[in-house]
Amino acid sequence: MIEFFDTTVLVAAMVEDESRHEACARALEAADNGHAALHSVAECYATLTGGRLGVQLSAADASRLIRYNLHERLSLVSLSAAEYFKLVDHAGPAGARGGAIYDLLLLACARKAKSERIYTLNERHFAALASDLAAQIAVPGKQAR
Repeated sequence: MIEFFDTTVLVAAMVEDESRHEACARALEAADNGHAALHSVAECYATLTGGRLGVQLSAADASRLIRYNLHERLSLVSLSAAEYFKLVDHAGPAGARGGAIYDLLLLACARKAKSERIYTLNERHFAALASDLAAQIAVPGKQAR
């Protein structure tokens, strides 16, 4: 099964103090064909070193965690310049404003990877932006609807 991990799940898998840490870490460890957006490398770094979660890792520790959990375990998906501009052109009609563009970016990467399951802790936002993917969107450790 092709599984896609959004940034919220990746960060929760790496930060033991996160409320969904165990479930996210288990999902990540169990992935045989896992994918993530290349953009999530930067988002994870910003979150892990920024202190917003009550933990502020050194740059070296964040880099080590990201390299192990993303680069060594997952296939990273990126969008071309043309795909980015298409995404931006469709953001307004899709209902994406402000930071929701990043959710659209992750969803576009999940589509590109042909993901059969999309793990996120932002289930409601993802479902609102991609109702066609509602059956694939899942929260680690939560029973499917």
